[in-house]
Amino acid sequence: MKLTKHCLWLVLVLVLASGSAVFAQTIVHWQHHSPARNEMIEFFAREFEAQNPGVTIEFESIPLADYYTKLLPALAAGSGPDVFQLRSGDVPRYKEYEVIQALNIDHARALEEFVPGSYGFLVEDGTFYGLPTDVQTIVLFYNTEIFAELGITEVPSTWEELIETALLIADIEDGVMYRMGLAHGSYGPVIYTLMAQTGTEFQDEDGKVLFDNPQGREGFEFAVDWIAKYGVEDPDFGSRWTAFREQELGMVYAHPAMLGSFRNTHPDLPIGIAEVAAYKAGEPRTSVMTNWAYVASAGTDDLDLASRWIEFLTSAEAQRKWTIETGELPSRAALINDPELLEYEPLLAAPLASLESAVPYPFEALSQMDKAIRDAINRVTIAGESVDEAFEWFVQETEKVYREVILDEL
Repeated sequence: MKLTKHCLWLVLVLVLASGSAVFAQTIVHWQHHSPARNEMIEFFAREFEAQNPGVTIEFESIPLADYYTKLLPALAAGSGPDVFQLRSGDVPRYKEYEVIQALNIDHARALEEFVPGSYGFLVEDGTFYGLPTDVQTIVLFYNTEIFAELGITEVPSTWEELIETALLIADIEDGVMYRMGLAHGSYGPVIYTLMAQTGTEFQDEDGKVLFDNPQGREGFEFAVDWIAKYGVEDPDFGSRWTAFREQELGMVYAHPAMLGSFRNTHPDLPIGIAEVAAYKAGEPRTSVMTNWAYVASAGTDDLDLASRWIEFLTSAEAQRKWTIETGELPSRAALINDPELLEYEPLLAAPLASLESAVPYPFEALSQMDKAIRDAINRVTIAGESVDEAFEWFVQETEKVYREVILDEL
C-alpha cells in the first residue's frame, strides 16, 4: 500500500514518541528534610541528569517527623519512591518487609571501598541492600582557650586523663557550677561508645540485646560518674551546646557535624577536636557510628538506574563535596586521609581518623534504645537510684524493646 505524505508524517511522529518513551527515565527520590541536604541533592540530581541524557530525578524532601509515617504505607501501596533514605539500622526490617532489594552493584568492590563501620546493617552474605551516607562518629570537642588558660597542653587520650582534665576545667564555688568540665548529655551514641570501649557485647547473632554483663555496667557507671561522682557535668546547667558556645563548658562528646553549627553561631569560638579518649592506654579510641543509607525500592522499574544513582550519590567525589558543604563524614575509606578535605578544614583530621576504629550503632530501634539509656542515667542522677538498680532496669527495658520493636511482639 502506498503511504501518503500525511501517513508518513504520522508514522514518524509515532516512532519518535515511542523512542521518547523508551529512553526517558525518571527516578523518584525521597529523604528527610534539611536545607543543606536538600541543596546538595538538587545539585547532584542536575549533575546526574547532565551525565545521563533522558534521565530525570524527581526529589521530594519530607520533614523527619512525617518521613517514616509516609514512607512505608507508600511503599506498601506501590506508590512510593524508587530510591530513598533509611536509618542504617532500619534496613534489615525493610528487607524483611520485602519493600527494598539488593543493589545492582559490584558488591565485592563495595566491601573494600566503604568504611566497615558504615555498612554493618546494610550487608547480608556479602550483598549490599543499601550504600551508606550521612555518617557521624563521636569525637571530643574542646575549648583551646580554656586549655591554654589552665596550662593544659595535652588532649586527654584515656578515661583517666579525661576525668583529670575535666576536674581541672570544672569551676564550682559553694556548690554552684560556673563552668562544666565535660558533658555527654546522656546522649545514646555517646553512652554506647563508652560501653563499646569496655568490650561490651551488644547483641547475640540473632540480634538479642546482651547488656547484662560487667563490661556494659562499667561503661554505664562511667557515664553516670561524670555527673554523680566527679561532678564535672551538671544536667541542671542547661544545654551543653549553649554552654560550649558560651565557653561555660570545656569539653563535650559530640558528632563532628556540630562543628558547622558552632561556627554558624559563634565563628570565633576557639575549637579543637580530638578522637574520644580510650578506655585505657593502648586500647583503640573506639566510637559508635551512626549513619543513614540509600536503598532501592523493590518496586522500582529500573534497578540498574536506581543503583547507579545511589552509587553516584555515595561516590568519593560526591562525598567529598558532601562533607565540605554539610559536615557529614564520608563513608568511603579513600577519603580518611584526603588532602583536599584536610586542606579545606584541618579540624576534620580527628573526625576522619575516627572512622577507622568506629563500630556501627548496634541496634535497629535507635530512638527507643537512646531513650532507654537516657532514662536509666536519669534514674541515678535525678531519681537517686543506685547504679545497680538503674542498670538492672535498663537491661529489662532493652529486652522489652527487643521483643516489642525488633521482633514486633506485643
